[in-house]
Amino acid sequence: MTVLSSRVKTAGKARALVAGMVFCAAVSGTSAAKDAKDLYSEKCASCHAADGSGHTAATAKMKVPDLRSKRIKQMSDDDLYIATAEGKSHEEYPHGFLHLGLTEEQIHDLIKYIRTFGDNRK
Repeated sequence: MTVLSSRVKTAGKARALVAGMVFCAAVSGTSAAKDAKDLYSEKCASCHAADGSGHTAATAKMKVPDLRSKRIKQMSDDDLYIATAEGKSHEEYPHGFLHLGLTEEQIHDLIKYIRTFGDNRK
């Protein structure tokens, strides 16, 4: 095998490896987004509603923030993380999800998902 032939094969393998890594990252990102949406539906939507509005039958008598509101949007990711993971500043229902079985990564993914809610309040 010639040196040129060897370099071409090595370059081809490297491109294939990079392409595979990019594909896996894309699939992983999509998977994380789906997982966050499912996690939100399971853990959050019963109080915060599927759209983040906070208007549900379960919370008719509780103060549940609209996750689409200006106040929530202005919170830093760190503040949202503390509120979600540690339950800080929740008067009626403390979250503390970090102590209730969610991982730090899952909570960060939830925050990314919450950030996708539009300001489409009626």
